[in-house]
Amino acid sequence: MTARRPVLRAPANRLYAIVDTGVFGSEPAVAASAVRTLLDCGVRWIQLRAKGVPDLALWRLAEAMGRVFDEAPDDGGEDAPLLWINDNAAIAGVLASGPRAGLRVGLHLGQDDLPPAAARLSIPPACPIGRSTHGRAQAVEADGDPAVDALAIGPVFGTTTKERPDPVVGLAGVAQAREVTSKPLIGIGGIDPEGAPRVIEAGADAVAVVSALDPADLTTSCRRLLRALA
Repeated sequence: MTARRPVLRAPANRLYAIVDTGVFGSEPAVAASAVRTLLDCGVRWIQLRAKGVPDLALWRLAEAMGRVFDEAPDDGGEDAPLLWINDNAAIAGVLASGPRAGLRVGLHLGQDDLPPAAARLSIPPACPIGRSTHGRAQAVEADGDPAVDALAIGPVFGTTTKERPDPVVGLAGVAQAREVTSKPLIGIGGIDPEGAPRVIEAGADAVAVVSALDPADLTTSCRRLLRALA
């Protein structure tokens, strides 16, 4: 019998922090320190995004972040800390299957990554999969895919964290995605404290942020986002 996956709920504080090596660098100790700060601020969903980083370096980053997650308070509820791995199903699978039994790991896939059903063969059943979407048609497809647990829609606003970003979908795109899915919906792309509440009002359950997190003063920038979303 196939094990049933738990229903995924968006983080209660609506913030999804992305630790991008393009912003934070690729030193495991730096990434681990950033994760510790984010968790201390109350962030529950944190993604490791490391475009162009070799698998060995990515593994070292993921392992360092996972050790910090081990130290985080966890009441075992739906809002327990969740470490997302971007793109790499193999590393997400190894991390989720390793000795840290309490570590919650998710896999986030873009449109050019493995299909979610194929990626699911490399990860434990309880490991959720998020899927990037860039318009209504892709949102419909992701909603109908039983391997997908959450959708990201974007870029909502203009973004500088990708070399070749997809066309901006705007708040209207968030609203359209909300119309076609009941799965957790994450707005992403150019979101700052001023724009974050508007994305939630448009229908997103949470917002994913990259450049709004300032490595030079991570606590302040994180708390500013949380206040905006409160």
